[in-house]
Amino acid sequence: MILHKDTAKKTAELLLQIKAIKLNPSDPFTWASGWKSPIYCDNRITLSYPPVRVFLKEEIAKIVETQYGKPDVIAGVATGAIAIGILVAQELGVPFVYVRPEPKKHGRKNQIEGHLESGQNVVVIEDLISTGKSSLGAVEALKEAGDYEALDKHVFPGYKRVAAKVLSYIH
Repeated sequence: MILHKDTAKKTAELLLQIKAIKLNPSDPFTWASGWKSPIYCDNRITLSYPPVRVFLKEEIAKIVETQYGKPDVIAGVATGAIAIGILVAQELGVPFVYVRPEPKKHGRKNQIEGHLESGQNVVVIEDLISTGKSSLGAVEALKEAGDYEALDKHVFPGYKRVAAKVLSYIH
């Protein structure tokens, strides 16, 4: 689903300019979901280009505020959405946490890193969505950790029942 055509067009142009889009039809890429695709978007490359990074930070922050209002917390899905999530949280002036696919096996054994309080409104940022499995896993981890408002109230259109305020800048 494209929320803003101009933003989508500019994002695509920037991704092509910095060569973040990779094509390999003869040997498809395997995504984390297990899907095979001749196309791969390496979003981490955007972090190496300050103008691209600033554009994404500002545009995602605008979309978050427009779609959901100002959240109490931004949560990034590890590992791909940690950096962009931090940038968006900084732009919005709100705290940031990140969610691992599973709890660590050492130390404090956290799955969620950062400070959350019961009842906070959390927007989950994801860098890339195929099946939505990692996004849903992050939402479930947040729900299990405490009573966070609005996690079940919105289905982000176009993402196969992703039951949360999950925002992906590439899909």
